[in-house]
Amino acid sequence: MDGGTVVAGGGLSLDRWIARRLGVASPLTETALAAALVERLAATLAHARAESPFYRSLADWPDQPPARVGDLARWPFTLPADLARGRPPLLALSQAEVARVVSLPTSGTYGPAKRLFFSLEDIEATVDFFAAGMGVLTRPGDRVAVAFPAARPGGIGQNLVTALRRIDATPIIVPLEANPAELVTLLRRERIDVIAGPPARLNAAARLSAVDGGPPLRLRAALVSAEATVPALRAALARLWGAEVFDHWGMTETGLGGAVECQHHVGCHIRELDLVVEIIDPATGVVVPDGTSGEVVVTTLGRRAMPLIRYRTGDRGRLETAPCRCGSRLKRLVDLSGRFGAGYPLGDDLLTLATLDEALFALDHVGDYAAEIVTAGAVPTLYLALAVPQPVRARFDLEAVTRALAAAPVVGSALTAGALELDLMLVDADACRHAGKRKLVIS
Repeated sequence: MDGGTVVAGGGLSLDRWIARRLGVASPLTETALAAALVERLAATLAHARAESPFYRSLADWPDQPPARVGDLARWPFTLPADLARGRPPLLALSQAEVARVVSLPTSGTYGPAKRLFFSLEDIEATVDFFAAGMGVLTRPGDRVAVAFPAARPGGIGQNLVTALRRIDATPIIVPLEANPAELVTLLRRERIDVIAGPPARLNAAARLSAVDGGPPLRLRAALVSAEATVPALRAALARLWGAEVFDHWGMTETGLGGAVECQHHVGCHIRELDLVVEIIDPATGVVVPDGTSGEVVVTTLGRRAMPLIRYRTGDRGRLETAPCRCGSRLKRLVDLSGRFGAGYPLGDDLLTLATLDEALFALDHVGDYAAEIVTAGAVPTLYLALAVPQPVRARFDLEAVTRALAAAPVVGSALTAGALELDLMLVDADACRHAGKRKLVIS
C-alpha cells in the first residue's frame, strides 16, 4: 500500500489515493472504481465463505459471484448479535495471525460483548486511509493534537499518530485523562494548528478557552468523530477557535475509518475501495433509492481477519451519489444523525441526544452535559447535569436552558402537554464524566 505523503486537496485527495492504490492515472474514473469494487467484492465474498465458519454455515448464500455491486443485496445480513454470539466464529484466519482484538458492548443489551479481530494488514489499511483523510485538512508541518485514546497499538489514536507522521505533520497526543483546562493549556503551549477528537470533548475545551482569561486560541481546522456532531456544536468550534470543522464517520466494525468530509461540507466521502455502503429500510431490509434516509449497512472489502458482509450498523444516514463540488467521484454519507432506536418515545416522537445537543450546545458556555430520563414517577423526568466553565458558572442562567428546551422539537411539545418534567443542575466541573460514549440514559 502507498504510505507516501498526501497533499491536501479536499475530497480529491481521497480519489488520488484510491487511484494510486489501483495503479491507474488520476483523475479516478467511475469505470475504474466500479470495476475494482466488483473484483474486490467478489474476492471478499469468496474469502468469507471459504475461511469463516460463520459465513460457511449460512444456507442462503448465493452460488454465483456478483456481476455488479448492486448484486450484493442478494447476500444475507450480518447482525451485531452475530458478532457477540461468535458461534460459529466469524474469524477468517488463524488466531496466530490476529494482531488486535476489540470487545464492544452490544447496544441496548446486557449480553456478551461484540468481538472484532484485525490482522496487521487490516490495521495498515486503516492507517493508510487516515493519512489520506487527514490530508484533506492537514498540511505538512502542521502540529496536530490527537484527543482520541492513544494508549493501545492499533487503536484510533495510535493509528492517527502513525498516519500524521506519514504526511509530515507532528502529532501531539492529548492524555485521555486530561480535563478541559489541561487540554486548553496543551493547545496553547504546543501552538496547535489542527485538532482531532470527539466533538463534546473539543466543545468543553473551546468554551473554557473563551472565558479563562488566557490568550485567544486560533486553530485552522478540527476533525470530529466518534459521535454525531450537530450544527450548533460545529458553529461553536468555528466561532470560538476559528476552526473549519470536518466530520468523520466510522466505527470499530469498519476498521475505525469510514468516510470524511471535504472542504465543501456536504457529506462524508466514503472509503469506497475498502467499504461498500448500502442504505436499507430498517423495517423491511430492502435497499432504498439513493438520497433516501435509512439504516447504514457496510460490507468490508479486503479485510482478512474478520470480513463483515452486509453488516447492519444501526446508524441513520443517506447516500448521495451525485458528484461533489470538490470534483471527487466518491459517494457520500449525509445526514448522519444518530442511531435507530436510540432515544425515548414521547407521544409519536422520539427524544434523542441529537435534539438535546442542538438545543444545549447552541447556548453560550454549555461545554458538556449528562442526560437521564427517569420513568419511575407518573410523568417521566429529564434530568440534566450541565458542565459550564468555572469562570462563568456562578452567573450562568439555568432559565435560559429551560427556555431553549421549551423551544426545541419534541421536548417543547412534551413539556407543554405535561408529558415530561425537567430537573436541571450545574456540576462542579468543566466537563461531565461519561461511561463510554455519550448517550441518553433511560432508567
